[in-house]
Amino acid sequence: MKNILKLAALAVLLNSCGGNKKTNSTFELKGTLEGSKGETLYLEKLASQNPLRVDSCVLDEKGNFSFDNYVPALGFYRIKLTDQNFGMLVLDSSNKITVTASAKDIGNTYKVEGSPDTKLFLEYNEDTKAFQRQQDSLNDAFRFAMTSMGKMDSLRVDSLSKSFEGIYMKVVDAYCSRVAEKAKANADKFPTIIAIQPLDPDKYMDVFKAVDEGLTKRYPQNSDIAMFHNMILKMGASKAGAEAPEINLPDPNGKNIALSSLRGKVVLVDFWASWCGPCRKEMPNVVAAYKKYKDKGFEIYGVSMDKELSKWVEAIKKDGITWIQVSDLRYWDCVAAKAYNVQSIPFTVLLDKEGKIIAKDLRGPALEDAIEKALAGGAKEDHTGHNHP
Repeated sequence: MKNILKLAALAVLLNSCGGNKKTNSTFELKGTLEGSKGETLYLEKLASQNPLRVDSCVLDEKGNFSFDNYVPALGFYRIKLTDQNFGMLVLDSSNKITVTASAKDIGNTYKVEGSPDTKLFLEYNEDTKAFQRQQDSLNDAFRFAMTSMGKMDSLRVDSLSKSFEGIYMKVVDAYCSRVAEKAKANADKFPTIIAIQPLDPDKYMDVFKAVDEGLTKRYPQNSDIAMFHNMILKMGASKAGAEAPEINLPDPNGKNIALSSLRGKVVLVDFWASWCGPCRKEMPNVVAAYKKYKDKGFEIYGVSMDKELSKWVEAIKKDGITWIQVSDLRYWDCVAAKAYNVQSIPFTVLLDKEGKIIAKDLRGPALEDAIEKALAGGAKEDHTGHNHP
Protein backbone atom coordinates (compact mmCIF):
# COMPACT_ATOMS: atom_id res chain seq x y z
CA MET A 1 0.00 0.00 0.00
CA LYS A 2 1.44 3.33 -1.05
CA ASN A 3 1.33 6.36 1.20
CA ILE A 4 0.29 9.82 0.05
CA LEU A 5 3.87 11.07 -0.33
CA LYS A 6 4.54 8.26 -2.78
CA LEU A 7 1.29 9.10 -4.53
CA ALA A 8 2.31 12.71 -4.76
CA ALA A 9 5.53 11.53 -6.35
CA LEU A 10 3.43 9.85 -9.04
CA ALA A 11 2.29 13.31 -10.06
CA VAL A 12 5.81 13.76 -11.40
CA LEU A 13 4.96 11.22 -14.08
CA LEU A 14 1.59 12.78 -14.87
CA ASN A 15 2.43 16.46 -15.04
CA SER A 16 3.77 18.17 -18.11
CA CYS A 17 5.71 21.42 -17.93
CA GLY A 18 2.75 23.74 -18.60
CA GLY A 19 2.30 27.24 -17.24
CA ASN A 20 3.10 30.75 -18.36
CA LYS A 21 4.67 33.96 -17.23
CA LYS A 22 2.04 36.16 -15.65
CA THR A 23 0.53 38.87 -17.83
CA ASN A 24 -3.09 39.90 -17.32
CA SER A 25 -4.20 36.78 -15.47
CA THR A 26 -6.35 36.97 -12.34
CA PHE A 27 -4.42 34.13 -10.69
CA GLU A 28 -3.24 34.85 -7.14
CA LEU A 29 -1.17 32.85 -4.69
CA LYS A 30 -0.32 34.63 -1.47
CA GLY A 31 -0.25 34.07 2.24
CA THR A 32 1.66 34.17 5.51
CA LEU A 33 4.25 31.88 7.09
CA GLU A 34 4.37 32.56 10.81
CA GLY A 35 7.77 32.58 12.48
CA SER A 36 9.67 33.19 9.27
CA LYS A 37 12.98 35.08 9.09
CA GLY A 38 13.00 36.62 5.64
CA GLU A 39 13.62 33.34 3.82
CA THR A 40 13.07 32.77 0.12
CA LEU A 41 9.92 30.76 -0.64
CA TYR A 42 9.83 28.76 -3.87
CA LEU A 43 6.94 27.64 -6.05
CA GLU A 44 7.65 24.36 -7.85
CA LYS A 45 5.67 22.30 -10.33
CA LEU A 46 5.96 18.54 -10.12
CA ALA A 47 7.17 17.78 -13.63
CA SER A 48 9.73 15.61 -15.39
CA GLN A 49 12.00 13.73 -13.00
CA ASN A 50 12.58 16.64 -10.63
CA PRO A 51 10.36 19.46 -9.34
CA LEU A 52 10.55 22.43 -11.70
CA ARG A 53 11.02 25.82 -10.03
CA VAL A 54 8.61 28.30 -11.63
CA ASP A 55 8.60 31.28 -9.25
CA SER A 56 10.06 32.56 -5.98
CA CYS A 57 9.60 35.42 -3.53
CA VAL A 58 11.18 36.70 -0.31
CA LEU A 59 9.06 36.64 2.85
CA ASP A 60 8.67 40.07 4.42
CA GLU A 61 9.19 40.85 8.11
CA LYS A 62 5.68 39.54 8.95
CA GLY A 63 6.08 36.38 6.88
CA ASN A 64 3.82 37.56 4.08
CA PHE A 65 4.42 36.39 0.53
CA SER A 66 2.95 36.69 -2.96
CA PHE A 67 3.89 34.94 -6.17
CA ASP A 68 3.47 37.42 -8.99
CA ASN A 69 5.31 36.06 -12.01
CA TYR A 70 3.65 32.81 -13.00
CA VAL A 71 0.26 31.49 -14.11
CA PRO A 72 -0.10 27.75 -13.49
CA ALA A 73 -1.56 25.17 -15.80
CA LEU A 74 -3.72 22.62 -14.00
CA GLY A 75 -1.45 20.34 -11.97
CA PHE A 76 0.34 19.48 -8.75
CA TYR A 77 2.68 22.05 -7.22
CA ARG A 78 4.39 22.78 -3.94
CA ILE A 79 5.56 25.80 -2.02
CA LYS A 80 8.79 25.13 -0.15
CA LEU A 81 11.46 26.62 2.02
CA THR A 82 13.59 23.46 1.82
CA ASP A 83 13.20 20.02 0.25
CA GLN A 84 12.00 18.75 3.63
CA ASN A 85 9.73 21.70 4.45
CA PHE A 86 6.98 22.11 1.88
CA GLY A 87 3.24 22.03 1.27
CA MET A 88 1.47 20.43 -1.69
CA LEU A 89 -1.01 22.43 -3.79
CA VAL A 90 -3.29 21.68 -6.72
CA LEU A 91 -3.34 24.82 -8.85
CA ASP A 92 -5.14 26.15 -11.90
CA SER A 93 -4.99 29.49 -13.67
CA SER A 94 -8.36 30.62 -12.28
CA ASN A 95 -7.40 30.24 -8.59
CA LYS A 96 -7.14 33.02 -6.03
CA ILE A 97 -5.44 31.25 -3.15
CA THR A 98 -4.40 32.21 0.36
CA VAL A 99 -2.08 29.96 2.37
CA THR A 100 -1.26 30.21 6.08
CA ALA A 101 1.24 28.00 7.87
CA SER A 102 4.11 27.81 10.31
CA ALA A 103 7.45 28.41 8.66
CA LYS A 104 8.93 25.66 10.83
CA ASP A 105 6.65 22.94 9.46
CA ILE A 106 4.64 23.91 6.40
CA GLY A 107 3.47 20.39 5.55
CA ASN A 108 1.72 19.70 8.86
CA THR A 109 0.36 23.19 9.53
CA TYR A 110 -0.70 24.79 6.26
CA LYS A 111 -4.30 25.79 5.55
CA VAL A 112 -5.56 26.78 2.12
CA GLU A 113 -8.44 29.00 1.00
CA GLY A 114 -9.51 29.50 -2.61
CA SER A 115 -8.49 26.08 -3.97
CA PRO A 116 -11.18 23.39 -3.69
CA ASP A 117 -8.86 20.90 -5.40
CA THR A 118 -6.14 21.44 -2.79
CA LYS A 119 -8.66 21.01 0.00
CA LEU A 120 -9.80 17.73 -1.53
CA PHE A 121 -6.18 16.61 -1.85
CA LEU A 122 -5.65 17.34 1.86
CA GLU A 123 -8.80 15.38 2.75
CA TYR A 124 -7.42 12.38 0.88
CA ASN A 125 -4.13 12.95 2.68
CA GLU A 126 -5.81 12.91 6.11
CA ASP A 127 -7.59 9.66 5.22
CA THR A 128 -4.25 8.10 4.33
CA LYS A 129 -2.59 9.35 7.51
CA ALA A 130 -5.36 7.73 9.57
CA PHE A 131 -4.83 4.48 7.70
CA GLN A 132 -1.10 4.65 8.31
CA ARG A 133 -1.70 5.14 12.02
CA GLN A 134 -3.80 1.97 12.03
CA GLN A 135 -1.02 0.13 10.22
CA ASP A 136 1.55 1.34 12.74
CA SER A 137 -0.64 0.27 15.68
CA LEU A 138 -1.05 -3.22 14.22
CA ASN A 139 2.68 -3.51 13.58
CA ASP A 140 3.42 -2.46 17.16
CA ALA A 141 0.86 -4.93 18.52
CA PHE A 142 2.32 -7.76 16.44
CA ARG A 143 5.87 -7.03 17.60
CA PHE A 144 4.70 -6.87 21.22
CA ALA A 145 2.87 -10.19 20.88
CA MET A 146 5.93 -11.83 19.34
CA THR A 147 8.28 -10.64 22.10
CA SER A 148 5.90 -11.23 25.03
CA MET A 149 5.19 -14.82 24.07
CA GLY A 150 8.85 -15.78 24.21
CA LYS A 151 10.24 -18.57 22.09
CA MET A 152 7.58 -20.09 19.83
CA ASP A 153 7.58 -22.97 17.38
CA SER A 154 6.84 -22.35 13.72
CA LEU A 155 3.19 -23.41 14.02
CA ARG A 156 2.46 -20.85 16.73
CA VAL A 157 4.29 -18.15 14.76
CA ASP A 158 2.24 -18.99 11.66
CA SER A 159 -0.97 -18.94 13.67
CA LEU A 160 -0.16 -15.55 15.17
CA SER A 161 0.84 -14.17 11.78
CA LYS A 162 -2.41 -15.34 10.17
CA SER A 163 -4.46 -13.79 12.96
CA PHE A 164 -2.83 -10.41 12.48
CA GLU A 165 -2.96 -10.76 8.70
CA GLY A 166 -6.72 -11.20 8.88
CA ILE A 167 -7.10 -8.04 10.98
CA TYR A 168 -4.72 -6.14 8.70
CA MET A 169 -6.65 -7.09 5.56
CA LYS A 170 -9.89 -5.88 7.14
CA VAL A 171 -8.22 -2.52 7.84
CA VAL A 172 -6.92 -2.36 4.26
CA ASP A 173 -10.31 -3.27 2.79
CA ALA A 174 -12.07 -0.65 4.89
CA TYR A 175 -9.57 2.03 3.82
CA CYS A 176 -9.86 1.11 0.14
CA SER A 177 -13.66 1.14 0.36
CA ARG A 178 -13.56 4.65 1.82
CA VAL A 179 -11.20 5.84 -0.92
CA ALA A 180 -13.36 4.25 -3.62
CA GLU A 181 -16.55 5.85 -2.29
CA LYS A 182 -14.95 9.27 -2.05
CA ALA A 183 -13.34 8.93 -5.48
CA LYS A 184 -16.68 8.15 -7.12
CA ALA A 185 -18.21 11.20 -5.46
CA ASN A 186 -15.33 13.33 -6.81
CA ALA A 187 -14.71 11.55 -10.11
CA ASP A 188 -14.18 14.78 -12.08
CA LYS A 189 -11.78 16.34 -9.55
CA PHE A 190 -8.09 16.42 -10.45
CA PRO A 191 -6.69 15.25 -7.05
CA THR A 192 -8.65 12.01 -7.39
CA ILE A 193 -6.25 10.93 -10.14
CA ILE A 194 -3.64 10.44 -7.42
CA ALA A 195 -5.87 9.31 -4.56
CA ILE A 196 -7.06 6.15 -6.35
CA GLN A 197 -3.57 4.78 -6.95
CA PRO A 198 -3.61 2.48 -3.86
CA LEU A 199 -6.70 0.69 -5.19
CA ASP A 200 -6.41 -2.69 -6.90
CA PRO A 201 -7.61 -2.13 -10.49
CA ASP A 202 -8.93 -5.69 -10.70
CA LYS A 203 -11.25 -5.04 -7.76
CA TYR A 204 -11.99 -1.37 -8.34
CA MET A 205 -11.89 -1.00 -12.12
CA ASP A 206 -15.33 0.64 -11.97
CA VAL A 207 -13.79 3.42 -9.86
CA PHE A 208 -10.87 3.93 -12.25
CA LYS A 209 -13.27 4.06 -15.20
CA ALA A 210 -15.56 6.53 -13.41
CA VAL A 211 -12.63 8.85 -12.66
CA ASP A 212 -11.34 8.47 -16.22
CA GLU A 213 -14.76 9.37 -17.62
CA GLY A 214 -15.25 12.29 -15.23
CA LEU A 215 -11.85 13.86 -15.82
CA THR A 216 -11.87 13.30 -19.59
CA LYS A 217 -15.26 14.99 -19.85
CA ARG A 218 -14.21 17.94 -17.69
CA TYR A 219 -10.69 18.37 -19.15
CA PRO A 220 -10.89 17.06 -22.75
CA GLN A 221 -7.77 18.90 -23.92
CA ASN A 222 -5.53 18.19 -20.92
CA SER A 223 -2.46 16.10 -21.79
CA ASP A 224 -2.13 14.73 -18.23
CA ILE A 225 -5.70 13.44 -18.34
CA ALA A 226 -5.03 11.90 -21.76
CA MET A 227 -2.04 10.07 -20.26
CA PHE A 228 -4.20 8.87 -17.37
CA HIS A 229 -6.83 7.68 -19.87
CA ASN A 230 -4.20 5.58 -21.66
CA MET A 231 -3.12 4.10 -18.31
CA ILE A 232 -6.71 3.02 -17.64
CA LEU A 233 -6.94 1.37 -21.05
CA LYS A 234 -3.79 -0.63 -20.24
CA MET A 235 -5.13 -1.57 -16.82
CA GLY A 236 -8.27 -2.91 -18.43
CA ALA A 237 -6.20 -4.96 -20.86
CA SER A 238 -4.25 -6.58 -18.01
CA LYS A 239 -6.98 -7.20 -15.44
CA ALA A 240 -7.88 -10.63 -14.09
CA GLY A 241 -9.80 -12.68 -16.65
CA ALA A 242 -8.37 -10.82 -19.63
CA GLU A 243 -6.08 -12.46 -22.15
CA ALA A 244 -2.49 -11.59 -21.31
CA PRO A 245 -0.90 -9.09 -23.74
CA GLU A 246 1.65 -10.77 -25.96
CA ILE A 247 5.37 -10.39 -25.19
CA ASN A 248 8.01 -11.36 -27.74
CA LEU A 249 11.47 -10.25 -26.64
CA PRO A 250 15.03 -11.62 -26.98
CA ASP A 251 16.71 -13.86 -24.41
CA PRO A 252 20.34 -13.21 -23.36
CA ASN A 253 21.52 -14.95 -26.55
CA GLY A 254 19.41 -12.71 -28.77
CA LYS A 255 16.72 -15.29 -29.58
CA ASN A 256 13.16 -14.00 -29.40
CA ILE A 257 10.79 -16.04 -27.25
CA ALA A 258 7.03 -15.37 -27.38
CA LEU A 259 4.95 -15.61 -24.22
CA SER A 260 2.20 -17.24 -26.27
CA SER A 261 4.54 -20.15 -27.03
CA LEU A 262 3.93 -21.36 -23.46
CA ARG A 263 0.18 -21.91 -23.93
CA GLY A 264 -0.90 -25.14 -22.26
CA LYS A 265 1.08 -24.37 -19.11
CA VAL A 266 0.40 -22.27 -16.03
CA VAL A 267 2.82 -19.35 -16.49
CA LEU A 268 4.22 -16.74 -14.12
CA VAL A 269 5.31 -13.55 -15.89
CA ASP A 270 7.97 -12.12 -13.56
CA PHE A 271 9.10 -8.50 -14.02
CA TRP A 272 12.39 -7.85 -12.23
CA ALA A 273 15.91 -6.39 -12.66
CA SER A 274 19.44 -7.04 -11.46
CA TRP A 275 19.53 -3.57 -9.85
CA CYS A 276 16.26 -4.11 -7.92
CA GLY A 277 17.00 -5.07 -4.29
CA PRO A 278 13.47 -6.28 -3.44
CA CYS A 279 13.47 -8.36 -6.64
CA ARG A 280 16.69 -10.12 -5.70
CA LYS A 281 15.46 -10.66 -2.15
CA GLU A 282 12.26 -12.28 -3.44
CA MET A 283 14.07 -14.44 -6.02
CA PRO A 284 14.75 -17.42 -3.69
CA ASN A 285 10.97 -17.79 -3.27
CA VAL A 286 10.53 -17.79 -7.04
CA VAL A 287 13.38 -20.32 -7.47
CA ALA A 288 11.77 -22.59 -4.87
CA ALA A 289 8.37 -22.36 -6.56
CA TYR A 290 9.89 -23.21 -9.93
CA LYS A 291 11.70 -26.27 -8.60
CA LYS A 292 8.51 -27.46 -6.90
CA TYR A 293 6.13 -27.05 -9.85
CA LYS A 294 8.17 -27.06 -13.08
CA ASP A 295 7.46 -30.75 -13.71
CA LYS A 296 3.72 -30.31 -13.04
CA GLY A 297 2.87 -27.97 -15.92
CA PHE A 298 4.29 -24.72 -14.56
CA GLU A 299 6.67 -22.30 -16.31
CA ILE A 300 8.13 -18.87 -15.60
CA TYR A 301 8.64 -16.15 -18.21
CA GLY A 302 11.05 -13.61 -16.71
CA VAL A 303 11.13 -10.07 -18.08
CA SER A 304 14.17 -8.07 -17.01
CA MET A 305 14.05 -4.27 -16.71
CA ASP A 306 17.82 -4.09 -17.01
CA LYS A 307 19.87 -1.74 -19.15
CA GLU A 308 23.12 -3.72 -19.35
CA LEU A 309 23.33 -7.24 -20.74
CA SER A 310 26.35 -8.19 -18.60
CA LYS A 311 24.67 -7.27 -15.29
CA TRP A 312 21.50 -9.07 -16.33
CA VAL A 313 23.40 -12.26 -17.19
CA GLU A 314 25.46 -12.05 -14.00
CA ALA A 315 22.29 -11.82 -11.87
CA ILE A 316 20.74 -14.79 -13.69
CA LYS A 317 23.74 -16.95 -12.81
CA LYS A 318 24.12 -15.67 -9.25
CA ASP A 319 20.44 -16.13 -8.34
CA GLY A 320 20.19 -19.60 -9.87
CA ILE A 321 17.59 -18.65 -12.47
CA THR A 322 16.98 -21.51 -14.89
CA TRP A 323 13.73 -20.46 -16.55
CA ILE A 324 13.08 -18.32 -19.62
CA GLN A 325 14.51 -14.83 -19.47
CA VAL A 326 13.88 -12.00 -21.95
CA SER A 327 14.59 -8.27 -22.09
CA ASP A 328 14.79 -5.38 -24.54
CA LEU A 329 17.29 -3.71 -22.15
CA ARG A 330 15.27 -0.49 -22.19
CA TYR A 331 14.88 -0.06 -18.42
CA TRP A 332 11.49 1.58 -17.64
CA ASP A 333 10.85 2.02 -21.36
CA CYS A 334 10.48 -1.76 -21.64
CA VAL A 335 7.62 -2.40 -24.07
CA ALA A 336 6.37 -5.38 -22.06
CA ALA A 337 6.29 -3.37 -18.82
CA LYS A 338 4.22 -0.69 -20.52
CA ALA A 339 1.80 -3.27 -21.91
CA TYR A 340 1.24 -4.64 -18.40
CA ASN A 341 1.18 -1.19 -16.77
CA VAL A 342 4.07 -2.08 -14.46
CA GLN A 343 4.52 0.73 -11.93
CA SER A 344 7.08 -0.95 -9.65
CA ILE A 345 9.05 -4.17 -9.41
CA PRO A 346 9.07 -6.97 -8.47
CA PHE A 347 5.77 -7.48 -10.25
CA THR A 348 4.27 -10.82 -11.21
CA VAL A 349 1.31 -11.90 -13.33
CA LEU A 350 0.00 -15.48 -13.15
CA LEU A 351 -1.60 -16.91 -16.31
CA ASP A 352 -3.74 -19.99 -16.75
CA LYS A 353 -3.16 -22.58 -19.48
CA GLU A 354 -5.17 -20.52 -21.95
CA GLY A 355 -3.03 -17.44 -21.41
CA LYS A 356 -5.61 -15.57 -19.36
CA ILE A 357 -4.66 -13.54 -16.30
CA ILE A 358 -5.49 -15.19 -12.97
CA ALA A 359 -3.78 -12.90 -10.45
CA LYS A 360 -1.08 -10.25 -10.13
CA ASP A 361 1.64 -9.15 -7.74
CA LEU A 362 2.01 -12.48 -5.93
CA ARG A 363 4.86 -13.20 -3.50
CA GLY A 364 5.99 -15.87 -1.04
CA PRO A 365 3.31 -18.29 0.22
CA ALA A 366 0.59 -16.48 -1.75
CA LEU A 367 2.48 -17.28 -4.95
CA GLU A 368 2.67 -21.01 -4.22
CA ASP A 369 -0.99 -21.12 -3.18
CA ALA A 370 -2.06 -19.49 -6.44
CA ILE A 371 0.13 -21.81 -8.53
CA GLU A 372 -1.31 -24.90 -6.81
CA LYS A 373 -4.88 -23.73 -7.38
CA ALA A 374 -4.15 -22.90 -11.03
CA LEU A 375 -2.56 -26.30 -11.64
CA ALA A 376 -5.44 -28.07 -9.90
CA GLY A 377 -7.98 -26.14 -11.96
CA GLY A 378 -6.09 -26.92 -15.12
CA ALA A 379 -6.00 -30.60 -14.25
CA LYS A 380 -9.81 -30.63 -13.90
CA GLU A 381 -10.21 -28.86 -17.22
CA ASP A 382 -7.85 -31.29 -19.01
CA HIS A 383 -9.60 -34.26 -17.47
CA THR A 384 -13.19 -33.38 -18.34
CA GLY A 385 -12.85 -30.97 -21.23
CA HIS A 386 -14.96 -28.39 -19.40
CA ASN A 387 -14.20 -25.49 -17.11
CA HIS A 388 -14.97 -25.95 -13.44
CA PRO A 389 -15.07 -23.33 -10.64
